[in-house]
Amino acid sequence: MAFDPIHALVGQAAEKFPEHVAVQTPQGDLTYADLAARSDLLATRLRAAGATPGALVPVLTTDRREFAVAVLGILKTGAVFVPFDLAGPGLRLRDTLSGTAAEFVVTGTGEAGRVAELLDSAVPQAGRFVVDLAVPAAAEPLADPHVPDADDPAYIFFTSGSTGTPKAIAGRMRGIDHYIRWESELLGVEPGWRVSQFASVAFDAVLRDLFLPLTTGGTAVVPPPGLLLDGAGLGRWIDAQKLDLVHCVPSVFRGLATTAESADSPGFASLRAVLTAGEPLAAADAGRWFARHGERVTLVNLYGPSETTMTKTFHVVTPADAERELIPAGQAMPGARIAVLDGRGKPSPQGTVGEIYIRTPFMSLGYYLRPDATLAAFVPNPLGDDPDDIVYRTGDFGRILADGSLEFIGRKDHQIKIGGVRVELGEVEHLVRAHPAVREAAVVPVKDAAGEVANLCAFVELAEAVEPEALAAYLGGRLPDIAVPRVFVPLDRMPRTISGKVDRRALPAPILPQQASATRYVAPRTPTETALIRIWTELLPVEEPGIRHDFFESGGHSLLVMRLLSLIGAEFGVEIPLQDFLAGPTVEALAERVETAILTGGDSLDDLLDSLDDLDDAEAERLLQGGSA
Repeated sequence: MAFDPIHALVGQAAEKFPEHVAVQTPQGDLTYADLAARSDLLATRLRAAGATPGALVPVLTTDRREFAVAVLGILKTGAVFVPFDLAGPGLRLRDTLSGTAAEFVVTGTGEAGRVAELLDSAVPQAGRFVVDLAVPAAAEPLADPHVPDADDPAYIFFTSGSTGTPKAIAGRMRGIDHYIRWESELLGVEPGWRVSQFASVAFDAVLRDLFLPLTTGGTAVVPPPGLLLDGAGLGRWIDAQKLDLVHCVPSVFRGLATTAESADSPGFASLRAVLTAGEPLAAADAGRWFARHGERVTLVNLYGPSETTMTKTFHVVTPADAERELIPAGQAMPGARIAVLDGRGKPSPQGTVGEIYIRTPFMSLGYYLRPDATLAAFVPNPLGDDPDDIVYRTGDFGRILADGSLEFIGRKDHQIKIGGVRVELGEVEHLVRAHPAVREAAVVPVKDAAGEVANLCAFVELAEAVEPEALAAYLGGRLPDIAVPRVFVPLDRMPRTISGKVDRRALPAPILPQQASATRYVAPRTPTETALIRIWTELLPVEEPGIRHDFFESGGHSLLVMRLLSLIGAEFGVEIPLQDFLAGPTVEALAERVETAILTGGDSLDDLLDSLDDLDDAEAERLLQGGSA
């Protein structure tokens, strides 16, 4: 397959469709002509300031139009874009930004003042370039644009690290080009396709959200803040926006699939395909989807770590898959090969679980400035004798099925996923231990009734007394909300093995959040409260929630809110705005709102969208953090 720089493909689309909308956001639209002109202007400014090929250039903006301009402008200089999610934990953001030692930083108009203090402390030496969409862009094209090599670095995304320090994955140019061409050909993407842009800018899934439409003359469409949490509202938005393609994590798809069971669910007349990745796709969710929509909309399950550039296997899901225990991760895409090996580095027999290895020339360049971590994960192919034949050792368990497809089983080590967000238990433990009151810590996952990891429980050996709230607040500035343990259990002494390591098998059973709650149990008193208790029991890792127990303190998290509101809508035929739920996340408060909505005839779609618009941006981003893909 021939290589073309991804920004060159975007440039070709801009020449063919200059007046088409390239990026559509709640703040406004950006045409291809404006995208090309503004990115050329930014590249010219960066180059004039001394930016050279290979230089790291962080991008800090929440406006996806500004983000698109920044990414393309940086690539046009040959530099490397490093996107940061401004909704992330402040201390983590500062530390990772400091690690880039960047000489240049690109911010958006609205963030210039907001991030000034952050930049002053993290990269004081960096020159700052603001993408101001209000200022007319010069029509002069970039003179002598940089022509990159296929293996040149293009981007850096940060992922969890077992030492508490996030690892920086450096991606190469050819990896983006290969994936985007593959997906475009698989789906038959044409000019004019409208493609969702749900993923956080700090997650490599944003590459397909952005570049698939921009290389084909399509439009990247960004939803209003908070909408991903509401399956019913999101479904209506997808329908109203006439999206052709949706990329999402299975948690978001679950909200759409649950809504499909409602009699008034959207028909998705324009939707052609849904691609899910980031966590296992539940067979039950696929079943709900097919029961309502059949096979008219192509449903594809993807698998692959960021280290191999987005994803590297795919499976077109069929109604028959809804009867499986696990939906396959599928076959390797062209240009990739998958091997499942046993502990001796030999192929595991068909149907036998082993570790997944990925071989492809389109993987990343490894971990930036971490040769030790790179050598540990990117290893010579155990099935050959060529030291230059490098494969990626995923640390995932899987097995090869009879038809040759891959079935993903789970993590080999302590790296888990909560709602599609990758969490390194070692990183969480490292940060818990960093608190001055903690001598030792062990963090374990807590599963809900469906067997999915819902939250974390931290066992701590203390050097001095400390309240759980203080530990949670300490971690809140250093970890995504979803990775902060919901429960802290003090132990007199941490159990250890004969070698001195923490003996995880000897730890007590994880304590569920409700067991640690001081809220007095109050039983349901009305049919509405009884029905809501039943829904909570289905979603939360508690056997008997009371009507006054807080949803979040009972094990709920932001990604479950979407499903909760969808189930309430399906049960009662009313819509509870997200803002109302956040104001009182208890069964008692919800029952009152449900009964009021029934009496008043419910809220209109406009009312719901108005409530989302009124939601504080910081709160919406906090809830959505790590929840999109």
